[in-house]
Amino acid sequence: MSFFPSPQLEELRARLSQVADAIFDRSARLHGSPFGRPGATTGADSRLLSLCGGPGRADWVLQHLGQHWSSLNEETQRTFRDDWDSGLSSMLRELTTPCATCPAGVAECNKCRYMVPSISEKLERLAEEIVGKLEIERARIVEEEDKKEAAKAEAAKDEAKPENITEPEKPPPDPELKADLEKLSGDLEGATKSNQELKEQLEKATGDLADLTTQLEKATGDLAALTTEKEELAKEIEGVKAERTSAREALGEALHQLDKATTHIERLAKDLESSKRWKTAAEVYHELRKMRDDKLNRKDGGALSDDEKSKVKKEAVLFKYKQVSALMNFGTYPDPDLLAIGEELWEDIGAKGWMGQEGKLMFEPTSKELRKIHEDYCSILRGNKRYDDAERECMFVWYLSSWWSDKDPKDDWRYDTAYRIAGIMNEKKNYEEAVVWHKKVVQWALDVSPRRMKRAARSGIKLISLLESLKRENCLVEILTPIWAAKEPDDNEIDILTCGYELGSRLLSNRPERAAPVLKGVWEGMKATKNKNTMEVAELLAKAYGSLEKDEELEQLYPWIVDNLTDDKKLERNKYRYALGYVQFTREKEEAEGTLRKAWHELEQDPRYGRDHRDTLQSGLLLGQVLVKKGALPEALAFLRAAWEGGHKYSNTTLLVRAGEFYSDALTMTGNPQDLDVAERVLDEVWRIATRMSSNNFVRDKNSVLWPALLSAGDCYGRLLLDRQKGSEAEKLLTKVIKLKKDLGHDDLDETQALLEEAKRLQLPPPEVVSNGLKELGIPSLGVLTPERPRSRAASRRRQPRKRPGFLSDVAWWMMTT
Repeated sequence: MSFFPSPQLEELRARLSQVADAIFDRSARLHGSPFGRPGATTGADSRLLSLCGGPGRADWVLQHLGQHWSSLNEETQRTFRDDWDSGLSSMLRELTTPCATCPAGVAECNKCRYMVPSISEKLERLAEEIVGKLEIERARIVEEEDKKEAAKAEAAKDEAKPENITEPEKPPPDPELKADLEKLSGDLEGATKSNQELKEQLEKATGDLADLTTQLEKATGDLAALTTEKEELAKEIEGVKAERTSAREALGEALHQLDKATTHIERLAKDLESSKRWKTAAEVYHELRKMRDDKLNRKDGGALSDDEKSKVKKEAVLFKYKQVSALMNFGTYPDPDLLAIGEELWEDIGAKGWMGQEGKLMFEPTSKELRKIHEDYCSILRGNKRYDDAERECMFVWYLSSWWSDKDPKDDWRYDTAYRIAGIMNEKKNYEEAVVWHKKVVQWALDVSPRRMKRAARSGIKLISLLESLKRENCLVEILTPIWAAKEPDDNEIDILTCGYELGSRLLSNRPERAAPVLKGVWEGMKATKNKNTMEVAELLAKAYGSLEKDEELEQLYPWIVDNLTDDKKLERNKYRYALGYVQFTREKEEAEGTLRKAWHELEQDPRYGRDHRDTLQSGLLLGQVLVKKGALPEALAFLRAAWEGGHKYSNTTLLVRAGEFYSDALTMTGNPQDLDVAERVLDEVWRIATRMSSNNFVRDKNSVLWPALLSAGDCYGRLLLDRQKGSEAEKLLTKVIKLKKDLGHDDLDETQALLEEAKRLQLPPPEVVSNGLKELGIPSLGVLTPERPRSRAASRRRQPRKRPGFLSDVAWWMMTT
């Protein structure tokens, strides 16, 4: 016989069975999901809650509906049936429709992995909606029945009113009664005689009464004595009562002092926690809990009312919780004793089992106390490596609606639970699941409010290490970008700054224009909080600005780096001071000379470096260029000559090539023929050295910084040969330079091409003498004068250091010449 009173409900029951079968069938085919391992749905797995919660609740609601089906009208029955049928049909279609992105029979995508808990939650919500509607309908039916009963009672009351009753007429005298009256008269005479006898007996009794009166007077005297004794006894009783009242007051005062002492002891425990004396604090909290237990069992004048008992019980539980917290801070894991206390506390608050569903909770599920106790209990389970139990407790909170439904959707605690679940998955080495749960937290924080960015950043940092271990860090930019974008201007939380640092460092290589503003925000935030990694971020920001050729920003950033580098990083300080001097030089700032002099002087005086060290020579080379531009040519030649001569110690480096180029260029500015000879010899050596180096590096790296140095030295050598009227040698040299520029893809061919054309013109023969008949007139022919050679440009040319593209992407010049 069917349980349901209606065939329509039987159909709904069958449809619900189809949905439940589809849920379990879908969960059995998952790979890598919470239900994907073999046999996951056949044992006491904590995740069965997400499978059985919805179907179980729906089946109960369907039976409950069947019990009240007959009391509903046809319209209401049809409404309930339609709601059930449409909802179950929609869920069945969603479960049985194959996924287009997964192989046949295998559910591997994130949508398929979390379809089962999602459908289960939808089914549970549908069941709760039906229960709500049914309760409303039942309340309406009961109200109508109450009104009908009241109407019936009123009608019955009106029918029960009595009618007017008329008094009956007196009947005529009865002869038999008259005879009886006469008989009673005779009996009266006999009674009169008896009365006489009684009178005699009364007189006798009066005499006896006199005797009794005498005895009573005697007894009255005795009673007076007893009364006096009673009064004295009453006084003694009053004295005892007064003493008892005084004792009760003394007891009350003692209890009050005991409560005050308890308060002081509790403050002592808090002070012990502040000083991190966790073990002693735990012992104090244990004694406080025992005092609360003794107060509950008190039988004297300090006995408590029911309300007071409830309050004291909560205080005892909270003291036990504080004891657990102190032991957690003190102890190491695994700790079986701490685990036993934590389980006892969990049972005391009534949460043992299905999170309070089988017992009465001492605190509300949404209360701060219960949430903190739950968090610490899960931490104890994790510390004792009971990961499955910790996962079960957290899953209960996540899936049981009584702990969070109909509450604030912005409630942080539920997603703190998700963060703990992700941590448990990570400890169980289930990294894929840990990634999914951390992404839940990040997405929730982005959807809810920027105020939750601290939680999003906390999960973002965990995702960095997880995705790196899974070799999937390429998607980190997409995760970290919205976290950083939602950052408040004054929010310098370290987790958010760390996410920004990771984002900026990943964007730096390919997208420096996006990395620069991110790294600047991280740098400013770390400066405000005095973070130890501020310098590292500043160095990355310098690289970003260098890649973008942002001279102005670098001119502001480099001084901060120089001023904040520690003494043990003197090399880095001078590198950045050198880079600052270069930026100031290219921006034509007067401060460039002072900056570079300081860098050169510190390196020259440092015993670890000295005058001939490569870094010292590099600083002197740039300082020489600054002095050339300033017009201090003699001092400039001293620095440039030192760089050229000292550079021979570092063969196969662009330092020697550049030093020779700039030294020879400065020599040509003097106009002295001897200096020009020296300049030509220097450039000839530079060209041979650079050519030899290029032949070794050409195949390996066409982007080497050697090539700009070689080509620039070639142009300089060509100009010098032209100045010295050596057109043939200049043509051969400039032809090689043009060929190299074309092979390397350089576009700056115009200047070299112009120099080559000039070298060719220099080699043209002088024009023939033209006779114009003057000879016939007796005037000697002077011929056509050869055009005047262009005068040497050495005295007028003022060569400036070229600012090469991408130069500022390195901190200092010599970092490119290594």
